[in-house]
Amino acid sequence: MDERVRIFMAEAVGTAILVIGGCGTAVFASSSNFVGILGVATAFGISLLILVYAIGGISGCHVNPAVTLGLWVSGKLEASLLVVYWAAQLLGGLVGGLVLWATFKLSDKALPPGFASNGYGIHSPALFKLGSVLLIEIVMTALLVVAVLATTHSKFPVGFAGLAIGGTLWLIHLISIPVSNTSVNPARSLGVAVYAAESWPKTQLWAFFVFPLIGGAVGALVWRVIGSEEEQATEPAPVPFEQA
Repeated sequence: MDERVRIFMAEAVGTAILVIGGCGTAVFASSSNFVGILGVATAFGISLLILVYAIGGISGCHVNPAVTLGLWVSGKLEASLLVVYWAAQLLGGLVGGLVLWATFKLSDKALPPGFASNGYGIHSPALFKLGSVLLIEIVMTALLVVAVLATTHSKFPVGFAGLAIGGTLWLIHLISIPVSNTSVNPARSLGVAVYAAESWPKTQLWAFFVFPLIGGAVGALVWRVIGSEEEQATEPAPVPFEQA
């Protein structure tokens, strides 16, 4: 099978699983007071941890357009693969959201308010304004990309990428769910916003494309400064191969 097809399939399936695991916990368990913020954050972190080990050797387990952009900016991904990753991730996000939406519809249950969408202003969980959401989404996405790139360093312990990256996403959600409901991933935001019963998730969706993508580029630039010249892949999870 062509390498690009394998990457596309892995990223689409992986992003769908991330949306089902993280957003699914938010719309099913959190809305019923079963798990709360800690549970949702844990679900996102565990989902990514599992995916790093499951598909890391196939596609690098980006499952996030901002991570893919960061890897390109850092020189670890050729430009011709950007569209492959992005198309797969956006499709996967939509499929994951569709599964959640259909689960409610098949049971004749009303969708939860917002449907786990990201928001600012009156749609922020703690009513944070747009400027605060801009800052936290850029910084948190940059942190995620730095964590991903750090696992490519020659001195990073082999076999621990999933723990480092999944743990970082877990921490990011603990910090930023009250601010924006945590995006740091345009595919995750798209995957639920388009199915929400209200109109506001769609009108605010632009912010959760722009800010995470900026954050992904910022994280890559930060790593270019602090990463050493000896940096190289130590295991397949973040970057499975060097593109020619």
